Amino acid sequence: MADRKLFLWMTLAMLGWGASWPIAKILSGYITEHELVTYRYALTVLTMLPIFYWLKLSFKIELKNLVLAIVIGVLLIFYTKLFFLGTKYGTAGLAGALVTTLMPIIVYVLMLLSRQKKPRTKDWLALVLGVAGVFTMIKVWTFELDQIFNVSNVYLLWAALCWALMSIATSYTKSIHPVVLSFYVYLFATLIDWLVFFNPSSGSIFNMDQTFWLGFVFLAVGSTTFATTMYFLGVQKLGSNKGSVFTFLVPFFAIGLSAILLGELLQLTTLIGVVMTIVSLITLNNINFSFLKNKLFKN
Repeated sequence: MADRKLFLWMTLAMLGWGASWPIAKILSGYITEHELVTYRYALTVLTMLPIFYWLKLSFKIELKNLVLAIVIGVLLIFYTKLFFLGTKYGTAGLAGALVTTLMPIIVYVLMLLSRQKKPRTKDWLALVLGVAGVFTMIKVWTFELDQIFNVSNVYLLWAALCWALMSIATSYTKSIHPVVLSFYVYLFATLIDWLVFFNPSSGSIFNMDQTFWLGFVFLAVGSTTFATTMYFLGVQKLGSNKGSVFTFLVPFFAIGLSAILLGELLQLTTLIGVVMTIVSLITLNNINFSFLKNKLFKN
């Protein structure tokens, strides 16, 4: 029963991550990208304080981890800006599906280039399948060459690259609780964006309507504080390999919620492309789903 509850909370966390894409699309009609970064992560930092008390965590952080938190925070600023603009100028469902499946593929390719991985034949075939899945999502065969690199696709490609670099930088942090690291990343993202980029050109957020506030609070608290904390707690219990399985739900939630909240049409090519890239990722990471069956359906 405890395992089933954990899986339920992990699924809800992935729902929160998936919802961030259509909600960002809605918020793009109210505020600019850097206003979103500053406001969102400022509220996230505040709502993470009770998490520290609940988990009995310390704010202590080593210098190396502090430097890495600053680097990751800068990357987070650019990722959030790019993800926000990608949804603003494109469709939220495709954006969510494309970025969340492309990120781990980019991480794997970067690891190949740094020779941290020794690919086998099946890995190369999986990478080809993953690239084919991405091309299927954007329906590459319908584009002229210059259309493939339209503004939305370029934003999303760079967003995926920024997140991949964040993942690699995070792997160098040692002896620190992931929630503590996340707190400092969000804190530095807020401070740096506020000091360097922030320009409140959209007016006071306190004059915004109910739609804005529902979306904004959910994005900051539901999609970030809650979802990120639950994911890390789940990974802590299940292990990174098993915990990462749940991230495969994110693109489907992004597509489904974009259809519900924004009225976007469900594209068969997007769903096929998502499945192709997920199969690619399962192969690359040697993921076994048998634990889900054993935990959820055991007597």
